[in-house]
Amino acid sequence: MTTTDEKKTDINKSSNMESKTLKARVSVLQLFQYATLKEKLLIFIAVLLSILSGAIKPLSVILYGNYITKITFLIQQNQTDDLQNMTKPLIGMMMIMGTMTIVAGYFSSLLWIRTGEAQIRRIKSLYLRSVLNQDMCWFDNAKEGSLSIRLSSDTQLLQEGISEKYGLCILLVSQFISGFIVAFYTDYKMSLITLSTFPLLGAICYLLIRFAKKYAMQAQFAYGKASTVVEQALQSIRTVYSFTLQARFLKLYEAKLKENYRFFVKQNVVLGGGVAFFMLFFFSSLALALWYGAHLVQENKSTGASVLIVFLSMVRGCTSLTDLPGNLTPVITACGVAHKIFEIIDQAPTIIDGKTKMIPSQVKGAIDLNSVVFSYPSRPDICILKNISIHISPGTTVAFVGSSGSGKSTITQLIQRLYDPEEGSITLDGIDLRDLNVKWLRETIGIVNQEPVLFNTTIRQNILMGSRPEKICSEKEMIWACKEANCHEFISQLPMGYDTIVGDQGCMLSGGQKQRIAIARAILKNPSILILDEATSALDIESESQVQNALDQASVSRTTIVIAHRLTTVMNADMIFVLEQGKIMEYGKHQELIEKRGLYSQLVNNQLIHRNRDTNGRKDSNMTVVQDSSQRNFKNNDDIHQSQDSLLSDKTGDSKHTVFEKVIDKEYKNLPFIKQKKKVTSSTLKTLRNMRPEWPMMAAGALGAILEGCILPLYAYSFSTITAVLYNPVHFDQSQPVVFQGANMYSFILVIVGIIAFIGSGLNSVCFSLSEGKYAYRLRHLLFATYMKQEVGFFDTQENNIGSLTKKLATDALDAGKIITRVWSDLIVLMSALIVGLSIAFVHSWELSLIVFGMALVIAAANAYDTQVEKRFQEKMKLANTDSNKIAVEAIREARTVTRLNRQHVFEKLYHEATEYPHQLAIKKAYFSCIGFALLRGITIYTNAVGFYAGARLITNGNINFQQLFTSITVLMTAAEKVGQKLTFASNFARGKAASLAVDEILDRPLLIDDTLEGLEPESIKGNFKLQDVAFAYPSRPNAPVFNGDFHLEGRAGQTIALVGPSGCGKSTTIGMMQRWYDPVKGTVSLDDHNVKSYSVYNLRQHQALVSQEPILFDMSIGENIRFGIDEHKQVTQEQVEEACRAANIHSFIASLPDGYDTRVGDKGSQLSGGQKQRIAIARALIRKPKVLLLDEATSALDSESERLVQEALDNILQEGGRTTITIAHRLSTIKNADLICVVKDGQVIEQGTHFELLELNGIYSDMVQKQSLDSN
Repeated sequence: MTTTDEKKTDINKSSNMESKTLKARVSVLQLFQYATLKEKLLIFIAVLLSILSGAIKPLSVILYGNYITKITFLIQQNQTDDLQNMTKPLIGMMMIMGTMTIVAGYFSSLLWIRTGEAQIRRIKSLYLRSVLNQDMCWFDNAKEGSLSIRLSSDTQLLQEGISEKYGLCILLVSQFISGFIVAFYTDYKMSLITLSTFPLLGAICYLLIRFAKKYAMQAQFAYGKASTVVEQALQSIRTVYSFTLQARFLKLYEAKLKENYRFFVKQNVVLGGGVAFFMLFFFSSLALALWYGAHLVQENKSTGASVLIVFLSMVRGCTSLTDLPGNLTPVITACGVAHKIFEIIDQAPTIIDGKTKMIPSQVKGAIDLNSVVFSYPSRPDICILKNISIHISPGTTVAFVGSSGSGKSTITQLIQRLYDPEEGSITLDGIDLRDLNVKWLRETIGIVNQEPVLFNTTIRQNILMGSRPEKICSEKEMIWACKEANCHEFISQLPMGYDTIVGDQGCMLSGGQKQRIAIARAILKNPSILILDEATSALDIESESQVQNALDQASVSRTTIVIAHRLTTVMNADMIFVLEQGKIMEYGKHQELIEKRGLYSQLVNNQLIHRNRDTNGRKDSNMTVVQDSSQRNFKNNDDIHQSQDSLLSDKTGDSKHTVFEKVIDKEYKNLPFIKQKKKVTSSTLKTLRNMRPEWPMMAAGALGAILEGCILPLYAYSFSTITAVLYNPVHFDQSQPVVFQGANMYSFILVIVGIIAFIGSGLNSVCFSLSEGKYAYRLRHLLFATYMKQEVGFFDTQENNIGSLTKKLATDALDAGKIITRVWSDLIVLMSALIVGLSIAFVHSWELSLIVFGMALVIAAANAYDTQVEKRFQEKMKLANTDSNKIAVEAIREARTVTRLNRQHVFEKLYHEATEYPHQLAIKKAYFSCIGFALLRGITIYTNAVGFYAGARLITNGNINFQQLFTSITVLMTAAEKVGQKLTFASNFARGKAASLAVDEILDRPLLIDDTLEGLEPESIKGNFKLQDVAFAYPSRPNAPVFNGDFHLEGRAGQTIALVGPSGCGKSTTIGMMQRWYDPVKGTVSLDDHNVKSYSVYNLRQHQALVSQEPILFDMSIGENIRFGIDEHKQVTQEQVEEACRAANIHSFIASLPDGYDTRVGDKGSQLSGGQKQRIAIARALIRKPKVLLLDEATSALDSESERLVQEALDNILQEGGRTTITIAHRLSTIKNADLICVVKDGQVIEQGTHFELLELNGIYSDMVQKQSLDSN
């Protein structure tokens, strides 16, 4: 049993989660903890091959030393004719080494990629499985956005760290170690001198890795919080647009991005600075070794060949470390992100199935709550259920009624074991729920929630989610369930029928249509226990009547629990429990409770619709009562079709820009995407132009890259000059003092080279990395701003689902800059090394230089092949990953519904299947891409071999002398080594290009409804509106029109216009067009006799306020949610907030909370009941003081008493005058005092008039009222 104190402790622990996460570490070996035994064996082989591939290059230096020694000997013996024959075995050995390098490089890279892909696919599946199987306590304290971003973005970072980058790190370290082994083997004395600086270098490397890993974790943690902001905005886009919250979310996102960028800067400054210091100390140690080597040669304790081999092996070993940061960064980042991923995978849910958990053979359905006490773990100080005891007999229908937040839905959640009570017990057929198999338990329960959740798939698949796993439902059974739920008819009328995609969060359907599909899903399950939590709250009267009959039928012979505020749905219940503040206040049957004249009786009276005319409440009306479309009579407004120009000329004063428009304008000035000339079609040139603010920093980076590229060829030239003398000073007619004077001079030059290396590598690494990070920061901000400019229809399409859009921000925006930063950095270093190396070599031997240049063309061809392979597969893999990401993001977002449906295994399977294709693509790509990588590793050794053979021949022919050969080959070898290291930029280029194109597709998309265009911006409006001859179909369903051009609706300023009718008839669509979420295909929508298109969108929405059918709250405090109703630049006092809350009947509840208005509402308001969320949403609308108030089922989630109080508040507000209200309602008690009630059906207004006029008509409206009457007499 969990006590309150223990819960408090748990919450305190979770509050320290961030600090603990940042302190935790995953070692480089622990990254592979989810590899199978077979994969570990393959990884072991890959490690050996990587070590071999890295060790070969330093070993080839021994051959070079022997080659030079033989040439020197033969020249001194005047036996140059035998030069070619004597050197052939050495050249043959080099060719073998080159081949070994290619083979080892290919298979090592292939194994790393294959094992990495297999592991990451498994890790993703395990992560999703763990998340979906967590209990709701865990979700209450988790951030849904960060959970999703870990799966879509962090796992990609983890994959980079356990795949070929890990192998490259081993290769580079192997090259470094083998270089020193060769050096020690050749001359340990010189090597020991070089090692004198290594303790300092080791300390630098340790600190570099430690702090880089720390900052990488902090950067990723910060971006997880930024991603949460994005997901909140995108999944609530209609609310964001309605309350013009774009600028606020942009600021929230920017604040999190700044935190992310701050840690990104620290990480890359540490890495770049560490490498720079390493280069300085490394070349200083070489200078010391050269000076000491010269003395050893003078004392005949060493030879010129030994000095050469020691130096070149050390150079080859240590220069490999200059490439280590670029490859080590992904590994370090992987260690950072892996901790939280692995922690979640290993997280054991508290509500689990044990081996001894019972699965009864049959279920009678008797449910008992015995002295149950419960408070939510996220709010342990608030007791929701207070010692409740309830008995539910098997096969009976019981109803829970009461005010919002009284604990009704909490009881049903406890019965489903989404939570466990902290005191007391709950039994099913006498067995404690904790002793039952939890998955079996949930399979026996069918549920329809107050806020129906559909998944972004077909209607068919959504309904089949309700079927039991062991049973395959037939088409006939599915259609029967839909007919019972009264949704078969509307589904059949859709162009794609049951195969219609419902859209993200079911956005392509009305609230009533979604609820009917959810009911069909529950009926199909044929559960032993049926829970109906406001199951018909979103239904129109006709549908409610039909569906209620179906639910009544479905309730026969099974235990049914009904939660309802609309008391018509509970009149026939066997037992009604009335709850108030977590206690049972009274219980009995409907008639018994009416006769008691207690709380239930009051609730019934509050909802009673009196059919007799109330002369005091009757409104005067000059509206025509319309029976059919031919009798409609509308007022004509002059100038309704004014041109845009004449409308704009009505404005007075200077044009005003909205806050949001200024934000966007500022961004577009800094990042001129829209100003691109059409001729700039290359993504590379376009990205370069967009990075104009980073040009100064990139110029510094380019300077550093040039210096870094020059370092090794210049070093090689200096080194070869003095080493040639050390080989045979007499041959060159040099005296000993001059030789060692030269050694002193060149040792000093090496120190200078070290300083240049410090500056060059530091500038290159730091400046390009910071340019990349700064561009990603600006691009993410701009891309999110562009999202916030799109019309609502943009978000309705399959390809623009939330998962895809957040991934673009997380990965594409980060990768887009790499097409310039990473690629240019490597390319400039490569070209600098190649140009300087070939130039020096050309001066000494143009023939040898041309031969080596020919080999450089082969290297370029291999790199071009690698680039094409990357380009060929990159877009395919991006599209393939989008589908799996969409499934995962939705499953995590709707985890509560997935758990209730007990369909975790379904989404796990769907996700695993969706990852199969991208997995196979990645493996297929690896077979081709590894060829390019291997060739680039081996060709440099082949180039040396060809150079050796050509050099021997040139000396034999007398074309060059020894010093020319030695200098040319040494310089070319060193330049080729640098070129080989930097030739792996193809993947960065391909990824950057694909990312840049994906981002540009969004940024360059023409806007159908542009938020930033200037237009009418009146300070105030009257509130007259008119929809004339409107035709409309949703962009994602153009063949299913909502209005066919015959829709007319008009309202005068200050009036209350109510829209009633069946679900899906177009009522909410009307609000969408008033808000300009959509524009009509034909006809006009006008406000104050001006087409709504003539207003600036920001201003148009500023005059309106919306309370939607499904209330949307953001994961922040209650006070912040309410303040979001007013423009952020307007001063909002606490008194104003409380006044709005009192009007919405929510102030007392908020004041009773320990943190009051500072209480966080949780993700999507998960910490509040439906009624509490709705009242806060109403308060948010009221504080706006709009001229046009839009109420889309604004009181549907309220209990009777709250509805009465809120309705009175709304009526009082309406009576104040000066406000036009459009209200949509199925509960007709809320609209009987409206000035005009319009009955909408089949895209037309069928009847219109006042409540009493329509009653006298005895038409459709009168029938609706009759069906909803609660008059017990």
